[in-house]
Amino acid sequence: MSEPLVSVVIPVHNGERYLEITIQSVLAQTYRNLEVIVVNDGSTDNSSAILNKYKEYVHLFEQPQLGVGAARNRGILEARGELIAFLDQDDWWFPTKIEKQVQEMFRSGCGLIHTSTLYYDESTQAFCEPLDPSARPEEYVGWCYDRLLMGNAICNSSVLVRRYLFARVGLCDLRIEGNSVQDYDLWLRLAQVTPFGYVEEPLTVFRLHPLQGTNNRRLMLREQIKVLQWRLHTANREQNRRLRIRLAGLADLLGRFELDFENHAAARRAFWKALTFMPSIRTVCLLYVTYLPPACVRFIRSLYSVMKSRGQSLGASSVKTRGGSNTG
Repeated sequence: MSEPLVSVVIPVHNGERYLEITIQSVLAQTYRNLEVIVVNDGSTDNSSAILNKYKEYVHLFEQPQLGVGAARNRGILEARGELIAFLDQDDWWFPTKIEKQVQEMFRSGCGLIHTSTLYYDESTQAFCEPLDPSARPEEYVGWCYDRLLMGNAICNSSVLVRRYLFARVGLCDLRIEGNSVQDYDLWLRLAQVTPFGYVEEPLTVFRLHPLQGTNNRRLMLREQIKVLQWRLHTANREQNRRLRIRLAGLADLLGRFELDFENHAAARRAFWKALTFMPSIRTVCLLYVTYLPPACVRFIRSLYSVMKSRGQSLGASSVKTRGGSNTG
């Protein structure tokens, strides 16, 4: 087996706290035919000084802050490798990650290989359960476009992809706002032109911390809805049906988040959108709530919480009473 050049693309914006561990994990790879491309996206912290320490080992490109999608695109365009590996500034790899992915790519012939991922909680300084314990990344293999339409369990930092595929599907879509779902949109496009492969061994570490983009749940939901709406006009009848159900659920969830922030106008838009995807009496009721004053909604919620807690207390008392009578 030949050893093709692998270009590692790392977008950086104010990543001084985690950057050294990230870069060192690349330099420690057992696969040696690597180039490291770092795009510094307008950092204002000490990232530049840290990157200068590694100037002999990385190709550094500076640009004004254009966003993580633009930084990834710049890295892909500057890459010389036959294969592209993505790595976020706050994640890291175990040493055999690239070696085992390249082996799997040659063995399977797939155009994209991802790996199992471990999750590390920065606040506790320990490994922890994934964000979504029900996620099954091992199911995203082969021709998995239909599976991806229903969700995404592929960690960006775990992905290795053949570079020529970007000429077929394009780069990260800059219409997608923030550090949200540019990667998900890219996987959807890639899944239409190549099968995916998977390395079951956990070789990627996803760091959980307060500043990461995935914590902005409202932005994530808004952009995920946008990305999936783009697929409706090309979906077949069954895909369209399933997509509308999923979109209705996402819009409903977005509406409830907006209510939590007392942004009733945004919640109203989300519930109207949910109704266009899949009408339901429940969503109509939630839509009605958005026309009430925030103080009224807070009162309804507090009343509901009291009733719910009393119901749970009554249920617990009932269980204890039944238990006593059975054993008395």
